[in-house]
Amino acid sequence: MKNPFFPRSESVLAIWATNYQEKIAIHATALGLTPAEVTAEIALCQSIIDAINAANTQKNLYKAALETRDTTINTQGGELRFEIARHKMASGYNTTIGQDLGIIGADSVFDPTTFKPVIRGELSGGKVLIRFKKTNTDGINIYRRQKGTSTFTFLSRATKSPFEYQPVLSEPNKPEHWEYRAFGVIDDVEIGLASDIIEIVYGE
Repeated sequence: MKNPFFPRSESVLAIWATNYQEKIAIHATALGLTPAEVTAEIALCQSIIDAINAANTQKNLYKAALETRDTTINTQGGELRFEIARHKMASGYNTTIGQDLGIIGADSVFDPTTFKPVIRGELSGGKVLIRFKKTNTDGINIYRRQKGTSTFTFLSRATKSPFEYQPVLSEPNKPEHWEYRAFGVIDDVEIGLASDIIEIVYGE
């Protein structure tokens, strides 16, 4: 099987074509090439080089255009949203105007099968506080496990935020590292997905 010499990588191919283009004339006599044949091969190499360079230029232009697009949307879009918020405070603003301008957001659809509660934990006054939003649920079931163990155990149902409780240390003056997660609850049934795990070190 012959070893392939024609590079597949565009960047390497451009270097290869440039080298061939510059050196083919040096070996023309040994290879029995006429000046016209040398010129033709140099032109072939130049066509390859030009095509690669043109494509790279377009890639760079496209990348720059994407960056400009994203910056414009973020910057000018942010300014426009600020102005729209101001318009909604005007005395003459009403729902009809909002609908006509397309500045009334669509109501989000609550899906209990994909609902994932968001919880935050903190220590306050010697207690653990777990904050959450009910978001169309009756509350959350909170589970915990010690850091480094595998099994979560049920801690409590929480129906208002923040949920508060005061852990009891297994050994006095020895801090414990706990992980918490929660599921949404509707009609005493857990729904959706587990929240992200949060961590709290108690007793420090």
